[in-house]
Amino acid sequence: MKRIGIDVGGTFTDVVVLDEASGRTRCFKAATDYRQPADGILRAFDAADVDGADISHVKLGTTLGLNAILTRRGAPTGLLTTAGFRDVLEIRRTHRDRLFDLDESLPEPLVPRRWRKEVLERVDADGRVVHPLDEDDVRRAWRQLRDEGVTAVAVAYLFSFRNGEHERRTRDIILEEGGADVVFLSSEVLPVLREYERTATTVTAAYVAPVVRNFVAELADALDARGVIPGRLSVMTNSGGSLAAEAAATAPVPTLLSGPAGGVSGARWLAGQLGYDNVLTLDMGGTSCDVSGVQDGAPDERLDMTLGGLDIAYPTFDLHTIGAGGGSIAWIDTGGALRVGPASAGSTPGPACYGRGGIHPTVTDANLVLGRYAEGTLLGGSLNLNLQAARAAIAADVAEPLGLSVERAAAGILRLVNANMVNAVRAISVERGRDPRGYALVPFGGGGPVHALDIAEELDVDTVIVPPFPGCTSAFGAALARPRRDALRSVSKTIESLAAAEVSSTVRTLAEDVYRQLAAEGFDREAVSVEVSANLHYQGQAHELTVRHEGAVVTAESLERLGQSFASLHARQYGHSFDDVPVELVTLRVTGLGLQAAPEVFWDWASVRTRDDAGTRPVYFESVDDFVETSVLARDALEPGAALVGPAVIHQEDATTVVPPGWRAEQHKTGNLIIAKVPGGRAHG
Repeated sequence: MKRIGIDVGGTFTDVVVLDEASGRTRCFKAATDYRQPADGILRAFDAADVDGADISHVKLGTTLGLNAILTRRGAPTGLLTTAGFRDVLEIRRTHRDRLFDLDESLPEPLVPRRWRKEVLERVDADGRVVHPLDEDDVRRAWRQLRDEGVTAVAVAYLFSFRNGEHERRTRDIILEEGGADVVFLSSEVLPVLREYERTATTVTAAYVAPVVRNFVAELADALDARGVIPGRLSVMTNSGGSLAAEAAATAPVPTLLSGPAGGVSGARWLAGQLGYDNVLTLDMGGTSCDVSGVQDGAPDERLDMTLGGLDIAYPTFDLHTIGAGGGSIAWIDTGGALRVGPASAGSTPGPACYGRGGIHPTVTDANLVLGRYAEGTLLGGSLNLNLQAARAAIAADVAEPLGLSVERAAAGILRLVNANMVNAVRAISVERGRDPRGYALVPFGGGGPVHALDIAEELDVDTVIVPPFPGCTSAFGAALARPRRDALRSVSKTIESLAAAEVSSTVRTLAEDVYRQLAAEGFDREAVSVEVSANLHYQGQAHELTVRHEGAVVTAESLERLGQSFASLHARQYGHSFDDVPVELVTLRVTGLGLQAAPEVFWDWASVRTRDDAGTRPVYFESVDDFVETSVLARDALEPGAALVGPAVIHQEDATTVVPPGWRAEQHKTGNLIIAKVPGGRAHG
């Protein structure tokens, strides 16, 4: 049987085919079409030439839901909320992202004010009913929304995470009245405290659910037409797991960052094969760059994320995203300074060198001018790059306005985009209390390995691990994803005041929830592993840190150690901890993972088309700020154990790796390329 992993990126759609019996792993790519994202999937799927009946899993990583938020193309959504709380979405948390910007503009809520309706009801902080639900209010509010074309409804009442009966009755009334496509309740979407995050997350679920559902249904039908057995499609989650397609359609929030999460999962697995448990991941695609961290083999996670300026709470890998991709456009601001991104040429029309009508200079154009790519290189296996078009775009928009040569302008573009990515990596390392020198850097995506060594030089990282198929690492991570469910419950008590029996009871209740959800996908209790974690803070703090509980059995001693682990993490991240301030357990989380056998993997290089252009050519290196005559070779020509010393450029179908002077690259038997700094070989100066 074959496992299929899919990642729909901004420029390319990647498909990885993993044979579960032999471990043979192949990679295929197709251009992404924003208007018809399923088309790129099917083109890559067809290129893989796999018998649909021989497929055990199709696992999809996509940012379709995120794109619906960013482009405001979700369903017309209404909100029913407790009387007096109509404006929670606009009041937000009242803080500024840019403290001294008096003209800071915030994104409009997904629900306009006229579609936010107040309902008379009230539950107190302990879940006791203070005022019964006014059912006439509910009917009146829904009829008004329905008459205005609203089809998706979010219901978020105050303290419903303590008692969700009013929300459930509201849903019943709306369904009785008819006309709603989807109804989401905050007590089910996110049953935790903080009314803004709970409301915003529930609204987001209602807003994107029809988009995700329709896309998943369209893709499922297309796969069915190719012989794939129904029920074998699932969607990657923000935290590296997978949801059955039907579940993703009814619970879309866990899938919003599923594409980037696949890359972190794939990088963690690949680095783990080499014995590296502490890594920094760098995923540079066509439109953006996502960075994250893996500590002791576990990817960083958090319970909140900001997407398109909106605050959403749900377990997710701790990803830091910037507008730095191969398609990021270089431009001159009004002050005459060179900028790169965040605007991107995307895949259509794409960089000028693509020859698809793009006229603005991009990072890819700069790399081509600097010899890091070669004219005629099959980028993504299908795109022939046009050097003259790249030079013309850089000359017109950057070189001539700044009075520079095209080469110096291209070097400036490269230096600036690298600086942006260095700052991003620092944000998830130095700003998390970590010394990047103690980590390996794992670059992937189509552009990651081109820039990774420049970034490693700047951060003093001495080991870089380039995956076998860097451009398909996210799709590979999706193929490996295990079914995952998360159940959360607010606790909001100090650890000192908690009884172990009370926490154990909550853990059992949450565990039953994840067991039930995974049973629907065919996993019995013996086939599910359960993990317990907690969001904690010092009493009075506004934000939490996530700490894993040791095992699923809670005792007084394990709770005490949980508090100690929090203090240690707080000290590492912020440089201090407190002995005289109680530690509060804010949210308890139980994660259930469906157990699946880890496959053996070997990489089928024969399926990769690499241009045979071995030889030498001048290549610009930032570390020496000059062109150097450089060896050029194909990745699939490197036998296990083969080594080379930079400068070198290594081409393959889905990515190019640039090895500067002072670095040594070795092809490992696992298929990874391990690039290490030669002692005393730092090339700066």
